[in-house]
Amino acid sequence: MFATRKAPTLAHVVGSTLLLAACATGEATEAGQVLQIQTVGRASIISSVEATGTIEPIRIIEVKSQAGGEVLSLPVELGDKVERGTLLVRIDPRDVNNAFAQAEADLEVAQARFGVAERQLGRIQELRDADIVTTDELEAAILESANAKAALVRATTNLELAEDKLNDVTLRAPITGTIVERTLEEGQVVTGTRDLTGGTVLMRMADLTEVQVRTLVDETDIGRLKAGLPAEIKVEAYPDRTFRGSVLKIEPQAVVEQNVTMFAVLTRIANEEDLLRPGMNSDVVVVIGRQDNVLALANSGIKVQQEASQLVNALGLNIDVNEIARTASTAGREPTESAGGEEEALINGRRPSEIQSMSDSERREWFQGLSAAERQQMTQQFRGGGGAGGQQQANSGQPRQAFVFYYDATGALAVKAIMIGLSDFDNTQVVSGLEEGDEVVAIPFSIIQQQEFLNRIRGRSSLPGVGGGR
Repeated sequence: MFATRKAPTLAHVVGSTLLLAACATGEATEAGQVLQIQTVGRASIISSVEATGTIEPIRIIEVKSQAGGEVLSLPVELGDKVERGTLLVRIDPRDVNNAFAQAEADLEVAQARFGVAERQLGRIQELRDADIVTTDELEAAILESANAKAALVRATTNLELAEDKLNDVTLRAPITGTIVERTLEEGQVVTGTRDLTGGTVLMRMADLTEVQVRTLVDETDIGRLKAGLPAEIKVEAYPDRTFRGSVLKIEPQAVVEQNVTMFAVLTRIANEEDLLRPGMNSDVVVVIGRQDNVLALANSGIKVQQEASQLVNALGLNIDVNEIARTASTAGREPTESAGGEEEALINGRRPSEIQSMSDSERREWFQGLSAAERQQMTQQFRGGGGAGGQQQANSGQPRQAFVFYYDATGALAVKAIMIGLSDFDNTQVVSGLEEGDEVVAIPFSIIQQQEFLNRIRGRSSLPGVGGGR
């Protein structure tokens, strides 16, 4: 691990004489912020996104009744786990049995009628050939035969439907799962509504051997998430246990709540022990990246380029942060390689790392000289990156430039460019620029708000590294 020790006060930045001057003016309390000296050490860093959600089944199956009648048997209870094919509901079969018997009788009549019509048509055809009957009588026999055939088809179809309805009175489990909802009791009469709504819902089943958590994640974090990332889930019912899962998908439609845009993220969890139940509140931590036993520094000691420049101005240090950034981005690299060892496409003769290190005015002037094709190239090169301190890039784990304050050999405050990687809430990985045991000064950004006070004190001090102008 890395250590943190306290420097005496803000006077450690501007010198002990400055603190005495502050005390003499009665303003020591305002300036007497305690600084910390951060020491580079080793730590495990886990970058993550946290959200809360509710446990829910992945898929719910509705068990419907397409037959009407009294419920005679209901052998399952709410919460029972049943195998596929298990009897769930048996409905009084009298109505469907009667309908089936009637359909069988209708089919027999239709078959007899069709047989009679066919034989009669044969006789009429022979008589017509002998010119004994008229053409009208033959046509009437043909029509009767066709009607008899249609009636036979209709009766056959009705019998098949009646046979299907015999099966409707016995409902069996369509999957192996748990009864999560039951809307009827034994003795209750249900109405058959096959043709209108597809049947009456009697109960709902779900396979709870695998469940999911639906969480809402702020849009600023969505760019860091993708399907397959590991997740840790905790529920209040088991506070000492962590369940493991993975991100299933990010739903495409945004949800706006209290003017905050969020996206639903589904995390899937194995539940073989049947401990997780639908409706449980859960806390989900999606792990973006993990680095174990790496060089690390507390976040308070690391500044992005803009922060470093503002602090330098507030302290009156004669340091050009932009020049440090440009020098560091080109030192020790081949002309076409980036800090990560990958080729950087030149844009109007400059690498993306050089463009990032420019000041705002330099970047605007350079951008005005780009052609339309070069501007499109730059857009593609930087798509999704953001600034050096952007939310997405700050947690991506890709090496990026940052700055630290330290005391040089003369005891003066100085700035150094480093490369950092993965970050969590407390620490950031140091990729290059610092060694284990190196010390940096964690200057609070709040001193910029005290710049007027520092300007008054600065005039009373002539310590190394702190001057009255740049």
